[in-house]
Amino acid sequence: MTSGDRPDRHTEPRTESNTGQPVDAAGTGGPAGTGGVDTLAYPISPDYVKSWTPVSAVCELIANALDEDPDATVGWADGVLTIADDGPGIPEEGMILGHSTKTMQQIGQFGEGKKLACLVLARSPEIGAVRCETAGYGFTPTVERRRLLEGLIPSRSGKGAEVLVYHLHRNDRSRGTVFTVACTRKLAEEAIGRFRALSEPDYIRPAAPGACVLTGTPGRVWIGGLLVSTTPGLLASYDLPLDDKGLQNRDRTVIEAGAMRDAVRAILAASDDAAVVDRFATHALAGGKLREPEQFFMAVTGPRPRAAWRSWARAHLPANAFYAGSRQEEAVLDLQDMDYTAVTASGLPGYQEQVLMTLLGVEVARVRQQRHYERNHDRTTWVPDRDLSTAERDILDAAKALVCRVIGPFALDRVRVYSDSQESPCTDGFYTPRTGDVAVHRDVLADRHRTLSVLFHEAAHRVRHRGGGRWIPSPDYSDRSRGFEHMLTEFGGLLLGLLADIADGGTLPKPATPPTPAPGGNRRTVRLTSADDPAVPVSRRELAHLLIDRLPHALTRGGFTDENDLVASTAVRPVYWRLLTRPRPAGFRRQQGVSTAWDYDKVALLAEAVGVHPPVAWLASNLCEGPLHGRRRDRWGRPGRWVKNVRDHVDRACADLEALGGAYATHVPAVRALADGTTPAPTGDDSWQAPARALIALERQRLRLDGDEQSG
Repeated sequence: MTSGDRPDRHTEPRTESNTGQPVDAAGTGGPAGTGGVDTLAYPISPDYVKSWTPVSAVCELIANALDEDPDATVGWADGVLTIADDGPGIPEEGMILGHSTKTMQQIGQFGEGKKLACLVLARSPEIGAVRCETAGYGFTPTVERRRLLEGLIPSRSGKGAEVLVYHLHRNDRSRGTVFTVACTRKLAEEAIGRFRALSEPDYIRPAAPGACVLTGTPGRVWIGGLLVSTTPGLLASYDLPLDDKGLQNRDRTVIEAGAMRDAVRAILAASDDAAVVDRFATHALAGGKLREPEQFFMAVTGPRPRAAWRSWARAHLPANAFYAGSRQEEAVLDLQDMDYTAVTASGLPGYQEQVLMTLLGVEVARVRQQRHYERNHDRTTWVPDRDLSTAERDILDAAKALVCRVIGPFALDRVRVYSDSQESPCTDGFYTPRTGDVAVHRDVLADRHRTLSVLFHEAAHRVRHRGGGRWIPSPDYSDRSRGFEHMLTEFGGLLLGLLADIADGGTLPKPATPPTPAPGGNRRTVRLTSADDPAVPVSRRELAHLLIDRLPHALTRGGFTDENDLVASTAVRPVYWRLLTRPRPAGFRRQQGVSTAWDYDKVALLAEAVGVHPPVAWLASNLCEGPLHGRRRDRWGRPGRWVKNVRDHVDRACADLEALGGAYATHVPAVRALADGTTPAPTGDDSWQAPARALIALERQRLRLDGDEQSG
């Protein structure tokens, strides 16, 4: 039978006659009349693998055919099941027990499957004649009583042993294998029904970690499309990849519960399918229980799966939702009085409920209550600008301008005046790292010298913390720190150098351009945004403006109530959005927490939420970190190749730019030249960030942000 003669799946098969020549029993392997053999005996007892059923054996033959040929055909007609593939056939090596071309990660690596299947079918009273036609020869397996090695081995019974015997014959096939098995239609349909490839025309074997199947009866578990078990109580069915022999035994059934549990959890944890999330979220919040393999919430760590859960919550849960932990009755009553809504997953263990609520973005009652009060509690009494006297305003303005002129425009941003504060009650001023603001006690403004001293001191905190010009950010910026002392020392050296220059006929640096007050706003409460801070690399500043300018359109298009709602829908920590829209100088490092928006997938989710291409956002935010990341501080900005971690991220961004094509792809060589160290990238110089800036310009043009209309 040629490959074109194979029966279609689930169609009437064609019958093939034996076209091979008979062989004799002389044992020399030649055709009839030349001394060839007509049988091949395997010393395998018929009692071996008693757990195998005829259905298991037939499934083994079908699985082997599909392994050789994904288009293999299987059909039953007139009491005969036919399994045909267009593979290379079964060579001599395939008749040897223990020989296999399969890998250590696949079932069948010992070459037992076909032999055991033939043994089971030959001994079964439910099965009739079994016949195989393959390239160059054919055989019929039977169980017979034989004396091994022509009786040279003594037999205890004197009658010999029952063994598996192949009756061999020649044929003229050039490739392909056809098995015919005489069996009932019920047995054939049961075996065929275990294969998704035979019942689903578009079926493709899943890649790791596998696929969650929501259709049909739940609880079924396939491996490579072959049904191997049914587990009652599961909420869905699962198709595992055929790449782990630990999941199966020789008859292709799941035998290790822990391995199946890990496989199911891996599938669910990696899924960002909205239908999968909906099924499990709805079930859990309705109080339903989950069997152990499907208690997977703690394993959901990927950015996109987490975003899928957060998107579901946004669509199905009230905005003011909370859940109650243990002994939080008072907080629950308080929140309910403020029109908050409680949600529960009572069918889950306590720790699983907590993790699920975190995935959904639902806070525990006590935390939600605390956040509510924190937003309404102010620990500092600020003095409005209008309440300052003219003399106080003049001293403050002159002192701030002088400090920024001597040190740089990044030295100070917004300076606020207070009369009382719990932040730092025993000082004349303080610096707020969270906002970059400097606060000055009102009493200080009575004296020019004290005002200059306080602003100079707080400017040292700010520059040591945020960086600017030739100074790199450092976490060592507080009063009792060596870094702060070094900063004051450098400021002192800078001032002495300026005095020496002036003595030689020089002048002070040009004054910094003050920020433009917002229309109708108070001129002294205006603060430079991070997108305008000269200490921040220019590519980060331009990215921040791109995202901020695009934000209103994204809010309208996505139906978000505000910026926080948009960020929450991605399940990415808000600090990432703040780092993109309120950027920090290059080299900024927190003592704890996230310092840069480094994770490509998280940046991609935020960029996609506002309609910006992910590689543009990632490069604009992180290209400036290339000469710094992974190096000792004393080697920052030195020439040379960037570290591997940076190059890997850059390669991913470049691959995405190439996929976008057009003008985006033209900037890939320049970006790669930076990562390879071909193009220098010194600190304190933004000119080498030109590729990132050009990509931002392309985005602004694509999104029509500088015109009258934005694209979708």
